[in-house]
Amino acid sequence: MCGRFHIGANDKEIADVIDRLPESKKNVQLRLGDIYPTNYSPAFTSENEKPSLLKWGFQRFDKKSVLINARAETVTEKYMFKNSFLKRRCAIPASGFYEWDSNKNKYYFKWTDGKPIYLCGFFKPYDNFNGFVILTKEATQPVAKFHNRIPVMADDKTLDAYLGDALFARQFVISDRDIKLQMR
Repeated sequence: MCGRFHIGANDKEIADVIDRLPESKKNVQLRLGDIYPTNYSPAFTSENEKPSLLKWGFQRFDKKSVLINARAETVTEKYMFKNSFLKRRCAIPASGFYEWDSNKNKYYFKWTDGKPIYLCGFFKPYDNFNGFVILTKEATQPVAKFHNRIPVMADDKTLDAYLGDALFARQFVISDRDIKLQMR
């Protein structure tokens, strides 16, 4: 399951996304490097052509912690997620993401071509921010060697369809696609 991702300080495409954020959002502390739950991240949403700034996590009912992931296989069955997934999808640009094996060894994964990965998810409005979760599915290689879940990822060819078409998104998040990741 995706519990941390990375935004590279030298990743030009992601830097361009950050530069396009509305000025009113740039005063929120946006960090580069490793992004942890409850950090803010740039995102593309189904509601806006310009990038937005979203906070990673849905508040739990007890407000003591956050939910950071949702299973793609059941996202439209879960009351807490269904409406947000169908109406408020988002994609988080990242240089790569991390997974850990059972011995707590950390592995970093990125596209083989070095382009940004778009982590597929959805968001929900709260009083002072919009929170997002990342969709996960059964892991494929090379991640499956280390962990049983992998984030659902789009590339620049599938990004607009994922964000703009709920029917496409429902099929996309559960499809088995050939993904070309490299481990670092």
